[in-house]
Amino acid sequence: MSKMIQTILFAIAAMVLPCGAAADGSSNARLQIEWSDEKFAAELKASGVFEDAVDFINATFRFERSLVLQLGAQDGPLYDPRQDVIQIPYEFYTKVVSLFAQLEPGDEAIEKEFAIDTLLHTLFHEYGHAVIDQFEIPVLGREEDAVDGLASVLLIEYYDNGAEMAINAAELFALESEDRGTLQEEDFWDEHSLDEQRYYSTMCHVVGSDAAEYSELAALAGFSEERAESCVFEYQQLVSDWDKLLTPVRR
Repeated sequence: MSKMIQTILFAIAAMVLPCGAAADGSSNARLQIEWSDEKFAAELKASGVFEDAVDFINATFRFERSLVLQLGAQDGPLYDPRQDVIQIPYEFYTKVVSLFAQLEPGDEAIEKEFAIDTLLHTLFHEYGHAVIDQFEIPVLGREEDAVDGLASVLLIEYYDNGAEMAINAAELFALESEDRGTLQEEDFWDEHSLDEQRYYSTMCHVVGSDAAEYSELAALAGFSEERAESCVFEYQQLVSDWDKLLTPVRR
């Protein structure tokens, strides 16, 4: 099934099914948006990007408990299992825009586009934490790495330009590594992988999704031929594993 057909089907599902309701009407739990900061709403609400992403999630996956995406929260980005809330603060958005300004200085439209792509990756990352929590999905290894992988899969497999969006998210990891300065001890025991590792992992996901299409990207990332080939198998395994894990969660 092509990504375009998938997109159409998800849109139809979102219109036909009550938002968050299962096909048999057994559950009204859903993901909903709460704009908690007027500045955030003024910047991004008109784009409809988050509404589309939430419609996609609600049409594709079910929930044990309703979940709130709080845009303009005081903390985050994070998933709070105590309140079933995904929090993304306005300050995170402005930080991302300022970092991307280093790549495209003076081009506010490009900076905003890159930032939105990164925010979608962040949303899918935090959704990963939520679905693992609500359905007690087993995770071997770091959960942060696992949900980074899920964010890559959801973007690449379900968005027409998802691979490019994942690349932009990877670029943020690279920029954050440059902005961080000297590594400290806590960087090594943090629950997240190093920003450099997150950059290369996400790039590997994109390369692995279509080795021929992204051969130049593999070279840009400095991957050897052997590493680029292994990315293909790693990405196929990543897609297969998440497909199995999320099968009970699909509508």
